[in-house]
Amino acid sequence: MLGALFIAQAPAGAIDSSLPQSSASFNDQVYKVDYHGDIVYSGGVFTRARNTDGTFARRTYLAAVNSATGALLPFAPVLNGSVHEVKTAGEYLYIAGRFTEVDGVARSRAARFRLDTGELDTAWNPKPSATVYSIEPVGSTVYLGGTFQSVGGFVQPALAAVSAVDGMPVTGFTPKVTEGSVRDLQYGHDRLYVAGAFSMIEGEKKYGKLGAVNPSTGVVDATFESKVYVLTREVEVAGDRVFAALDGRGGEIRAFTRSGETLWYQATDGGMQTVEVWGATVIGGGHFDKACVTNHAGPQGQCVDGVRAPRGKLLAVDMDGKLLDWNPAANGVVGAWDATAHPSGSNLTVGGSFTTFGGGAQEQKRLAIFD
Repeated sequence: MLGALFIAQAPAGAIDSSLPQSSASFNDQVYKVDYHGDIVYSGGVFTRARNTDGTFARRTYLAAVNSATGALLPFAPVLNGSVHEVKTAGEYLYIAGRFTEVDGVARSRAARFRLDTGELDTAWNPKPSATVYSIEPVGSTVYLGGTFQSVGGFVQPALAAVSAVDGMPVTGFTPKVTEGSVRDLQYGHDRLYVAGAFSMIEGEKKYGKLGAVNPSTGVVDATFESKVYVLTREVEVAGDRVFAALDGRGGEIRAFTRSGETLWYQATDGGMQTVEVWGATVIGGGHFDKACVTNHAGPQGQCVDGVRAPRGKLLAVDMDGKLLDWNPAANGVVGAWDATAHPSGSNLTVGGSFTTFGGGAQEQKRLAIFD
């Protein structure tokens, strides 16, 4: 487990688990990753993949890699636009983004494939009117978040629900999310947590950027009030806690109670774009280069004690927000877009714009798997 890694941390500069394994890589950014067993699916703006043997293969915005061996897998649907979300649930791989066609079939911005065959499910077709950034399947319902104004002809801006059977809109789910887009959704604590760039839910700014709604009706859950006022890229639920990746005031991971009270925050000198709980460790990724040594920051994200530690695009803290030694030292301006842990905890996959780790010591482009 990762916790043991930090207890036995190798000396600075050593070749250790701060460096990813050798795996397939991509010619452009990876936005999202998710697992089905040892298979990790990746979506982004890439059009070509490089396998571990040095051979190249066409992959248009969507690909699959064996997370145990790093090998590129044969799954290769042809899309005509970028993928901003991949999510596995039940028998399906859900994808979302800006595409309007999948394998020659019209599919506007949301689609799903059977995990057993890799074939497009032609019966599921929600038809959102614009970009979808997030998909959250929960039982018989699939939630969509993005910039759209309608789904399947039903007017429901930014956040909507559709049937998991055929993609038809769930007309009883009518949240009022306004003045901006939804970037991430997470079900937990019998709520649907909503993160993004939106200013208000039900006309209230106190629920903007990060709020929660009733998963049946979409009515705001007033018992969660986070008091977040900057773009929130991602939200993660683990046990009784809620974690968020904030892309503002520099950037930060913030930990909340179930009521939205802030427990701690870990600040960086650039935006935080992803947060993931890996065992007893919280992983953060973004376009930062340094992180505060202590988990307190001023109103502009500055370190209260004035001390920053090098952390290239990725960092790790414990459940109390204490900065850990792990420092993969990735490069790139945009850095890391998404980090997702294997369901068993055996490894962690990160997608982004990076091309090297260890301060340039290892080349690994846009997809990285850490053991």
